[in-house]
Amino acid sequence: MQQISPEEQLTDQQIINIMQLENQTAQNTSNIQAFRSNQIIVYKNLRNEAVFKLIFSFIELLLLFLALALLPPPCQNTTLREFFIFAIIVNVMQAFQMLYLLLIIWCDLGEINQNENENRLPYPEFSFTNSKYLQDAISDYHNCYKFIKYLTILLDLVVFLFTQIVIFRNLYGSCKIGISEFDFTWGVAFTYLIMRYISLGIPILIFVIYLLVLPFAYCINMHNLQKINRVGASQENLKKLKIEMVGLDKISEDNECVICLQEFIEGEEFVRLDCHSYHVYHKICIADWLKARLECPKCRQPVKFD
Repeated sequence: MQQISPEEQLTDQQIINIMQLENQTAQNTSNIQAFRSNQIIVYKNLRNEAVFKLIFSFIELLLLFLALALLPPPCQNTTLREFFIFAIIVNVMQAFQMLYLLLIIWCDLGEINQNENENRLPYPEFSFTNSKYLQDAISDYHNCYKFIKYLTILLDLVVFLFTQIVIFRNLYGSCKIGISEFDFTWGVAFTYLIMRYISLGIPILIFVIYLLVLPFAYCINMHNLQKINRVGASQENLKKLKIEMVGLDKISEDNECVICLQEFIEGEEFVRLDCHSYHVYHKICIADWLKARLECPKCRQPVKFD
């Protein structure tokens, strides 16, 4: 029987270390696999969204081409013709954007599959948990895709505004709505307009309301603050303040008046406001302060005189 030298024998501690290393390696491998699975799920969700938008763009393109091809003779000399041409250009840009996005996703998924044993992201500076964050990361990493994306949004917005002018200008013109000959033309035009109201009109309306309401709310708040600060306390209200005498006990956190920055001395008169038990001030200091503004110097809450 072959004898094992003492140098070749493993101690209990070495065996424990080897087992811990194997467990840690297995756990890291499991974490990497779970991380890759989450990555692939997010990529597939974004891919499905892009495919849906691409199919929708193709359907819109088909309807727009049919409407342009079947445009009645009375409508051919109106701005409706230009509207359909511009709408087709925008939809072609949207379809190209989705195709480009699908190409990027296909390349990224290939890179992830090539690095199965490595915890490596295509966009290491970003941590994405849903398709929106992933699309933002793609936009920041791929300048060409970012340019096409914003150019498409800009063109879509211009055509959306142009569509409203064209439709309402031609409602009762030579291409009058309500005549069966023009039903398909007006149906496609109004469908396009309604879809753009959903995708562009509602966000624009919310943004405009926000821009209008925010300054209005700010002005009201500033007016109220100025009104409070402008109207000081009267002598009758100052007489209602509860005056106490400084004793041996500490009456505030730092035991000083924050108005004059002087410590309280035993025997001095001070006022304790109702907003907080430690909001105390010299009688003269708080009286001069309240003549200018009706708020606590520390917490800025309005001072009430009961």
